[in-house]
Amino acid sequence: MRHGSLLPAVVLTTLALFLTSCSRNPVAPSVDASAKGGVGNTAVSVDPSDAPPSDGGTPLTRVQTLTASEEGLLVVGRWTLYIRKNSLKMPATITMHVVDPEAMEVDFDVQPAAANNFSQTVFLTANLSDVSTFDYNAGGLTSWDGANWTKDTFTTNKKQQNVVGRFSTLSNTQVSFNASGK
Repeated sequence: MRHGSLLPAVVLTTLALFLTSCSRNPVAPSVDASAKGGVGNTAVSVDPSDAPPSDGGTPLTRVQTLTASEEGLLVVGRWTLYIRKNSLKMPATITMHVVDPEAMEVDFDVQPAAANNFSQTVFLTANLSDVSTFDYNAGGLTSWDGANWTKDTFTTNKKQQNVVGRFSTLSNTQVSFNASGK
């Protein structure tokens, strides 16, 4: 049996690498400023119309239309609303709004108004991870009943740094530092 020398294979491989490493990839961008149109430096830029939200990644207003059997999740600022399947008795459009990302109050609008009566509770969560002064033993959620801020059914969770309320109707809601109103 005849065995060829390894030396010619190494020399040919080295020569091939040397010759191809000196050439320019035909699809690589040109670094020559005098190159013709369509060939030249490439750059990635951000189109101002595609700019990310300036409010910390979540919008100040969220609108969602749901059928009676759908579930929904709306997030604005520190607030998250979770609507379980079959919570709505009829199709509805729900609007959540905050004045800024750190707002301690969230406003709701449910249309039609008759849809603002859920067959099972919906959950509203306020993320308080950035509020070091919140007392999880005394604070909670209150809602506007048209004349006063009233205490809601809620659970505070210091470990998760949030307050979760359970609602059968939605109205403007706020984080309350003493759970009895402002």
